[in-house]
Amino acid sequence: MEKIGFYLSLMCAIHCIATPIAITLLPFLGSSFISDHSWEIWFIGGSLMLAGILLFSDFKKHQNPVPLYLLIGSLLVKLLEIVWLGHQFEFLTGTLGALFITLAYYFNWKYKKECSC
Repeated sequence: MEKIGFYLSLMCAIHCIATPIAITLLPFLGSSFISDHSWEIWFIGGSLMLAGILLFSDFKKHQNPVPLYLLIGSLLVKLLEIVWLGHQFEFLTGTLGALFITLAYYFNWKYKKECSC
């Protein structure tokens, strides 16, 4: 289950980097599912829910809050974009948020591996 969450967040980072490039280079992709905001909301929401469930259940075992802090940081970056910055910074906030989630999974894996739980 952790691997699924890790790869989903990695896919999110790739999506956030590739979408602006693809839309710029290939205009016909601009109207497809890649730029559809309802797909993006479901993808981000599902990724954050999965991450929250997995990271919190592992937190109960290794008791290190760093992965949860990184997950919260990712959520705050996305909320900052939605509430204050707008979509002109979506490339930066999306990439940063996905990086936070990816790091959260990495540190969670590392702490779980070190733990005798």
